[in-house]
Formats: sequence, C-alpha cells, structure tokens
Amino acid sequence: MGTLRRRAALVIAGTAAVGMVLTGCSDSGSGRKSSKPSGGSSSSKGSSKGSGKTQDPSDTPTKDDGGKTVPAGKPSTKPGTGGGGRTGPCTNAETELTVTAAPRPVNYQLITLTNTGKRTCTVLHYPVVSFGPDLDGTAEGREDTRPQAVVTLKPGASAYAGLNTSPADQADDGTKPHAKTLSVDLIKKVGADGSTVQLGQPDTVKVNDLFIYEPKVSYWQQEMDLALG
Repeated sequence: MGTLRRRAALVIAGTAAVGMVLTGCSDSGSGRKSSKPSGGSSSSKGSSKGSGKTQDPSDTPTKDDGGKTVPAGKPSTKPGTGGGGRTGPCTNAETELTVTAAPRPVNYQLITLTNTGKRTCTVLHYPVVSFGPDLDGTAEGREDTRPQAVVTLKPGASAYAGLNTSPADQADDGTKPHAKTLSVDLIKKVGADGSTVQLGQPDTVKVNDLFIYEPKVSYWQQEMDLALG
C-alpha cells in the first residue's frame, strides 16, 4: 500500500510538471503583441510630431512703404518712385538760356538750354527763334537734324541747338537786315499732324549785330557737336 501511494504521488507530480511546461509553451507561441510600444513606433511618433509644415516667406503678411499691411502672397500696389511717370516739357521758369557765337562753322550761334529746376523735363523739336528789334519771321527748323528720340534733361543737364544766321556763301553787303536781339521760345506740344504750340514766354538775349539771311536752326540735341554739325 505504501508503495502504491508513493507511485501515485509521483505520477500526479509528474503530470503537473508536464502541464506547466505545456502551458509555458502555449504562451510563448501565442503570437500576442505586447501592449508596450516598441522603440521603433516611439521614434515614428516623435518624427511625425516634429515635422510641421515649413512656412513660405510669401505667406507672411508684410507692410508696404506707407505702413499699410499687404495680405500674404500679394505684392504691394504702391507705385515706385523710379521715374515711371510721364515727363513733361521744359518751361522757361525752370530753364536758363544762353546764346554764344560758335567757333565753327561760320555764321553760327550756339543756343544752350540748361535745366535749373528740380524735375526732369523734355525739350520738343527745335527752339522758336525770332529776331529783333523789328525783323519778321522765325528761323526755319532743320529737319535733317531731327534726333531719333526726344531730348530729356535731368536737373543740371543741358540741350543744344545750332542757329545758322546766314549761308556761308552769302555776303553782307550792308543792305540786308541785322539783328541786335534774339528771342527764343520753347515748344510745349506737338500735334499728330506736326503742328506745334509754343509756351508763349520767349527769353530775349542781346547779340552783336548779327547779319540775318535765311536763318535756320537745328533740333535740340544732347551733344554740342551734333547741334553744330
């Protein structure tokens, strides 16, 4: 009897041990995932949290030169100050006129117009030159001297025109008219048909008894040599 009891106890103990082994094997091979996040998933979560959208500088509201807020992505509509506006004709009030005898060619006077104002202006066509004290008519403009572009004068700059008082082969026999003054007016408008409108405020300068015969004047030029050419 004692022997049978011991054997039965041993069998029961062995059966329990086998059951524990089988239970352990079942847990390790069940395929369940751990509830604790792995190192890889933590890194991925941190990466997605820190990868916010980079803001484009153009998406940021700015202010223009006048202090007005400009919506993001839109340029300022304030016009620039780089001279995009139209330049008007020069006037007598903002220019200074001089007339001097030219060293060449013969029978030429050099008319110089200097911008003494604070704005850029233009000189149109040619100076309208009349002679005094009592000569009729004005000098004829020389179409062969018309520049390719309108002459523009910045403050302090000068334009030039050459006045041919008489042809080189025309002799002064004392019977033809002489001028003691020159009056120079500026053109403020040129029509589509070529007609011109003068300012109507000519500058008058004294000259040294000039012999006048079929006088001609060049268009305004940026360079002195072109005016006397």
